Amino acid sequence: MNKPSWVVDHEIEPTLSSPKRVITMKIKRRSTYQTETVISVDLKTVSNGHLAHEMVRNMEYMLGYHEIDYDSAIEIIEETSDHVANTIPTLDDPAETDLDIIVKIIDHNQDAFRIIDLDVYMIELGENLRESIPSEEYDECSVFCEEFGTGGELNTLDCGHSFHHHCVLEWVKKNLTCPCCRVRLA
Repeated sequence: MNKPSWVVDHEIEPTLSSPKRVITMKIKRRSTYQTETVISVDLKTVSNGHLAHEMVRNMEYMLGYHEIDYDSAIEIIEETSDHVANTIPTLDDPAETDLDIIVKIIDHNQDAFRIIDLDVYMIELGENLRESIPSEEYDECSVFCEEFGTGGELNTLDCGHSFHHHCVLEWVKKNLTCPCCRVRLA
């Protein structure tokens, strides 16, 4: 598994009431259709400006939940804590300032396909539904080796290979490649 990369930054705005302290983690997985996942957690610090233990546990849980490996999660948390400790003293008036610490994480794990990716791909598969044409009736669906003429709707993938809709849906639940040519589907 490859390690993710990340950038820690912040946004500062004037506050109208009490100061808002939030850490926002934006996770984007590469080579997937998954849109950016945004996780916001209340920012809590100790007297030296570093993240409070409760805050660290919340971040660690959220990063682990989104399949960021433990070593990377610890590095992200440490860098975020240092960034917070260095940013808060630079604010003109911390009591009158909203502070968002933003951690943008890009996962380079090519095999980190989440269920959302599969859902999106299945929706796309559904858009390519069609009935078999006479020249295909004696061809076989290579997933379960059934003839296309046996009925059911067909899907044609971007690579040009055709399958029964129900067969290819079962296939992509386990493999995000074409059953014939093994080209990556997502």
